[in-house]
Amino acid sequence: MSERGVDEIRDEIAAERQRLNDDLAGLRSGLRSLAVFAAAGFVVVALVTWLAGKRKGAQTIWKLVK
Repeated sequence: MSERGVDEIRDEIAAERQRLNDDLAGLRSGLRSLAVFAAAGFVVVALVTWLAGKRKGAQTIWKLVK
């Protein structure tokens, strides 16, 4: 069996940290784009509710959800 040295272990830890940072940046980017779509969805719901009246808008949204 070969034993790893301290420098090798430190390099492996640094490489893993970099991969984790890259993954975290990707997740945050995905969350930002999801937030944009969620905000657009809320705007659409607000417009439907405002244009068709509260009750009619709620019925329309309920039909879409069902």
